[in-house]
Amino acid sequence: MKVSEKMKKRKRIKKVIWKNIVIFVFLIMVIIGAVFTILHKKDTKKVTVDYVSIIMKQQDNLGLDADFLNWVDKKYPQALKKIAKALLENNYSNNIWHDVTENSYFVLQDLYQNNYQNREDVKVVKGSKDEINIGYLGDVSLADNWDIMPYYKSRGGITGILSSDIISYMKQQDFLIANNEFPFSDRGSAMEGKQYTFRASSKNVHIYDEMGVDMVTLANNHVYDFGREAFYDTLATLKKASIPYIGAGENINEAMRPYYLIINGYKIAFVNATRAEKYILTPEATESEGGVFRCYDPTAFANKIKEVKQQSDYVVALVHWGTENTHNLENVQKETGKLYIDSGADMVIGTHAHVLQGVEFYNGKLIAYNLGNFIFNDYTIDTGIITWKLKKDGSSEFYFLPALQKDCYTFIVDGQQKASLLSNMTSWSINATFLDDGKIVEQ
Repeated sequence: MKVSEKMKKRKRIKKVIWKNIVIFVFLIMVIIGAVFTILHKKDTKKVTVDYVSIIMKQQDNLGLDADFLNWVDKKYPQALKKIAKALLENNYSNNIWHDVTENSYFVLQDLYQNNYQNREDVKVVKGSKDEINIGYLGDVSLADNWDIMPYYKSRGGITGILSSDIISYMKQQDFLIANNEFPFSDRGSAMEGKQYTFRASSKNVHIYDEMGVDMVTLANNHVYDFGREAFYDTLATLKKASIPYIGAGENINEAMRPYYLIINGYKIAFVNATRAEKYILTPEATESEGGVFRCYDPTAFANKIKEVKQQSDYVVALVHWGTENTHNLENVQKETGKLYIDSGADMVIGTHAHVLQGVEFYNGKLIAYNLGNFIFNDYTIDTGIITWKLKKDGSSEFYFLPALQKDCYTFIVDGQQKASLLSNMTSWSINATFLDDGKIVEQ
């Protein structure tokens, strides 16, 4: 019995010892784990970098705000690290914001300040993945007292004045702009002293939707053809149809106001003015009266471009100018076109001549002097659509779609007609070539 009890006692002692060893080992592991965690936290703190402070110290007249940078840091992790690196290596440019967040600096600032809420002068669009296509049309008439609308009605609608393939091309654009060369109204009297006066029923506004038009320009010499009442009806009709307009308004502030397109993380501003009339009849907007934005003296328009460029990635200046029915340019077109580029415009698009005029590249920027008639009268006349392709990396390409307006019907041309028109566009241009696929390149 004594031997047996001794063995049992030894077993109990061993069991207690092993139990204590297990507890001891467990406690050691817990302590090691806790120490490791504490040390790891300390190490993490050691490698954490305050990129906001680095950027604030490195920026040179960039005007960056610490609160804005903290907002970017929370919304786009790792973005500030790349921006700080670019600043430290002297590789910084505004393009880096889009590279690291897929939004430009100006778009980010607007998002930070919540600037896009309930704005009728801003449209946010999701464009195609790799490039944005923005199309420009020349002069458009939907006037009931002129050539096009009778054929629209008698031929069964939109395909009676535009070919199905050109309509398809227009609707493929991410954003399409047309020059609205008439008032929408059923009121008013024709302006005295004008040879041609146009007026469209307000019911015709739906045709813009059929064409795929997203915005119209109003700074021209026909928007006031039927006087004040018809002019104000035009503004009201377009607003009701949710079609934005630029270049005219109920006062000078509205007439000068840009329209902003936010697309694929870029901010594009459009501004519009006119200097088309040799005998000026269309009233200029004032602080209290409606009218158009004029640029006979280009100073105000140039200043507006400068102002808008301070808050936009790209500025497009659309100008109604030039001598009608000639491919030749006025000196003032060439002079002020360059002035507008120098003021900050990234391209200049012209209308009014009713015929095509050439293009010029100035400091790498495109000036398309006149787009001619797109769908305006019964003349047989060359026309086309200019498309600006804005790539994801911010680079630009320009294309021209050759077309013909004939018998109040506009359609795409091909074969020899296409080749001939592209050749003519090259000959009318100053330093540009129109390639076989319509691409416009600087010589």
